[in-house]
Amino acid sequence: MKIKTKVLVGFLKKARMTGTQQLSEAVLRFEKDGLKINANSEPQQARVMGWLNSTAFDEYEVLGNVGMNDLANAIKVLDRFGETITIKKEGNLLTVKGDSKTVDIELINENFLTTDTSEPNLKFTDTFEIKTDVLSSIIKDVQMNKDAIISIKTAPKNVMFSNTGKYKFVNTLEAPTCVGGVKVDFGQPFIDATAELDGVLQFSVASNYPCKVMEKLEKSIVTIIVAPRIEDTE
Repeated sequence: MKIKTKVLVGFLKKARMTGTQQLSEAVLRFEKDGLKINANSEPQQARVMGWLNSTAFDEYEVLGNVGMNDLANAIKVLDRFGETITIKKEGNLLTVKGDSKTVDIELINENFLTTDTSEPNLKFTDTFEIKTDVLSSIIKDVQMNKDAIISIKTAPKNVMFSNTGKYKFVNTLEAPTCVGGVKVDFGQPFIDATAELDGVLQFSVASNYPCKVMEKLEKSIVTIIVAPRIEDTE
C-alpha cells in the first residue's frame, strides 16, 4: 500500500483532534472503500468519524483493523518520512517504508482498546456552512478571554457566535439555510475538537444539544460531534 505522507498524516491529525479531546488510542479500519476511524475522546466530550477514500492512496490494500494506543506519536513517526510511504501489516507490526528509511510500529489487539463504533442518531434544527478561516478568527476572538463559553444562536438566515468573558465578541454571519431559534453553548472541547479541520465546514445544531461539524473534501470526510456545555441548574 502506498500513499503521499502528507495526505495520510493530514487525515490522521484531523481525526485525532487536539488538546483535551486528543485521541490516545483508536482502531484504524482499512476496509474495502478506504481507511475509517470511529472513536470517542477519553473525556467523552467529542466523537470523530473519519473516512479517507481508497482513491486517496496511490496503491490501496485492505489491511483490516490496525489498533494503536499511542496515536499522537504514531502520527509524528509517519511525519518523519518523505513524500511517499509504503505500508504493510504483518502480525502485530505495521511496517512503514520511505526512500531510505523503515520503521516498525507495534500494534495493539483491538480487544484491549476502549472503542465504541456505534454512530449516534442525532436530529438537528439548523444547518449552515462556515469557512475554517472565519471559524479560526472567531476562536481567536474567544481566546482573548480565559475559559470563555462560546454561544451559537441562529435566526432566520443568519447565525451569531458570541462569548463570555472580559472581551465579549459577537460575530454575525449570513446563513441562508437557517430557520432560527437555536441557542447552544460550548466550552474548550469545541475548540480542541475542530482545530485541525480545513476548507468549508457544515455545522448542524439544535438548542442545548450536541453540534455536528463536517469537513467534506474530494477524497475524505471527517465528522466531529461535540457535546454542549450545560449549566447545572440545581
